[in-house]
Amino acid sequence: MTRITATEAARNFSDILNRAQYRGESFEVVRGGEVLARIVPAQRKRVTVGEFRELWAGRKRLDPEDAIQFEKDFAEIRASAPAAPYKWD
Repeated sequence: MTRITATEAARNFSDILNRAQYRGESFEVVRGGEVLARIVPAQRKRVTVGEFRELWAGRKRLDPEDAIQFEKDFAEIRASAPAAPYKWD
């Protein structure tokens, strides 16, 4: 866990939050030699298979017209975006 002063935390708050979120870093915020707070990555919510099944069953579905339009839009996007070359080619 990295120790930083309250002043450093205030000046670099966005960067500290990004480091916690994307790199999994943790910080202790210190003022006057005392730890005031800790900034740690948030725990992601986990769902069981049963909970996932309930969420999946209860999801909102597209009506037939929207589904057809979605399919057309998706095909148009795929046609307009060139495929990325394979790195091993």
